[in-house]
Formats: sequence, structure tokens, C-alpha cells
Amino acid sequence: MKISSILSIAVLIGLNSCNQSNKPQNQNAAQADTLQVKSDSTDPIVSGFNLEQIPITTQDVGEFPYLSAPAGYRQAGEKQKSLEEKYFFYNDSLVRKVSGQYYYTAVFQEGDVFEDTYVVNAYKKAIEKLGGVEFYTGGLPASASDLIEKTNPAYVSDMYDPRPYKYKQFLIRTPKEHIWIELCHGLNANQIDLTVLREEIVTAE
Repeated sequence: MKISSILSIAVLIGLNSCNQSNKPQNQNAAQADTLQVKSDSTDPIVSGFNLEQIPITTQDVGEFPYLSAPAGYRQAGEKQKSLEEKYFFYNDSLVRKVSGQYYYTAVFQEGDVFEDTYVVNAYKKAIEKLGGVEFYTGGLPASASDLIEKTNPAYVSDMYDPRPYKYKQFLIRTPKEHIWIELCHGLNANQIDLTVLREEIVTAE
């Protein structure tokens, strides 16, 4: 009896040790899958871009620069120019240089708490309410980074730092203009950069 009891206990201990050794491996596999999905989520919304596919808004967009800070936040360090050139991008190889009336501001909290996601979503809803379409989300594409390095455009000096940002870019089409909007966020600086560029449509007479 004693020998069989000892053998039974030994078998149970062996089974428990096997189960415990298998659990971390399964958890690691699940974590690896989750991390892989997260890395894919930063891909651009579209692989190409056709401006004509974005519908012309039927909303009254109001006066330039069209947007105000959400409740609990303020826009500061505002800059306006009658004409500026800025890069907008749709994937890692396609960059578009847009010229027009230019507005830049940094958005800060008025209280003690800064919520990056809340501010981005508030602006996104406001832009979409005006008929805007988000055409890019993600980091700075390599092609745009190379152009910035090569041409050193003036608008970059207004930004906190163009490279570590997360970008969201939008377009509002009206019968007379293209309104390009960019939100730069995801920094540790408790701010979001907002840029609006109004491009007039030149029609053939």
C-alpha cells in the first residue's frame, strides 16, 4: 500500500509540473499574436488616393480656419500665412505638396489633465461633421521624412518635432476649395499640433 501510494503521488506531481510548464508557453504565444495585430493597426487607411473619390461637402464649413478647441482645451501659438506649402501623404511612396492659406496652432489643456485620445476624437468628429474624410493615419512615411530632410520646408519649424508624431490627415472638399487638415499627436509634450491649409480650386474659364 505504501509503495503504491508513493507511486500515485509521484505521478500526480509529474502531471502538475507538466501543466505548469505548458501554461507560460501558451500565454507567450497569445501575447505574440496580440502584438502582431497591434503592429498592423498603424497601416495607412488606404493604399492609394484619388481626390475625386472624396465627395464635395454639402455643409456650411464656416470661416477659415474652421475649427476651435474642444471644451477644456485651448489653442495657443497660432500662426497664419497667406501662402504656405505643406506635405500631405497617403502611403510610404505618395507625397503631395499643397499650397494655400495656412493656419497652425498647438492645443493644450486648460485644466490639470491632458487626454490625447479625447482631443483627437473631438477634432475628428468636428471635421467629419463638416464633410471631411480621413485619408491617412500613422507615422511619418519614409518618403516624407526624406523630403523634409532635403527641402527643409518652412512649416516644419512650427511643429514640435515632425518625426515622432502620430499623424491624422483629412480633406474637406467644397465647390471652391480643398481644405487640408492635419492633427499631429502622440508626443509626451501634452500637446497636439493642428494645421489647416486652404487650397483654392482654379477653374478653367
